[in-house]
Amino acid sequence: MSNEIEVPGGSVKEKLTPEEISERTRAAVGYNYEYKDKYLVGREKIREFALATQATDPIHFEVEAARAAGYEDIVAPPIFFSLFGIIAHRPLFDEAVVGYGKGQIMQSEQKVVFHRPIVAGQVLTCHVHFDSFRQAVGVDMIVTRNEIHDQHGNHLCSSWTTLVGYSGGGEDDTAGPDFEDALEKVMMHGTA
Repeated sequence: MSNEIEVPGGSVKEKLTPEEISERTRAAVGYNYEYKDKYLVGREKIREFALATQATDPIHFEVEAARAAGYEDIVAPPIFFSLFGIIAHRPLFDEAVVGYGKGQIMQSEQKVVFHRPIVAGQVLTCHVHFDSFRQAVGVDMIVTRNEIHDQHGNHLCSSWTTLVGYSGGGEDDTAGPDFEDALEKVMMHGTA
């Protein structure tokens, strides 16, 4: 994979119609890249993240506890991968899957397979893949995948994110009530 991003459909100079947004997004399926920057996992970032997510296990805070559990350094909480994943996704939505306004796309599902834990001192790379696109009940459903590895090539995690978008408006438009009604029909809801 190249660090140079070839954008399906070329760069966008003007506002796209809803049909152009959908067609461009459909054409981008298969698009993938290795994010250009690496992510150095630091102890303090792990500790901050653990505090913010209420992960209280000492392996997230104390080197001695992590080593006693068999790790080289403190261990990141499992969802820590999302910090780098969201950064690595940005070029996908800035350059390839364009035309969705900030209020017109939201995450509806996440699936993760953890292969190895993320620990302090690792240098991460992220390969971003645009796996699928389909339209249902008036909304666009986009599935992306991140593959995160450490500096030694060890596969740390695979994550799939399903996003639901509305291609009917521009960057500053809101989706409107029809979008929310359609989401009720396609999104999964938990029970309390």
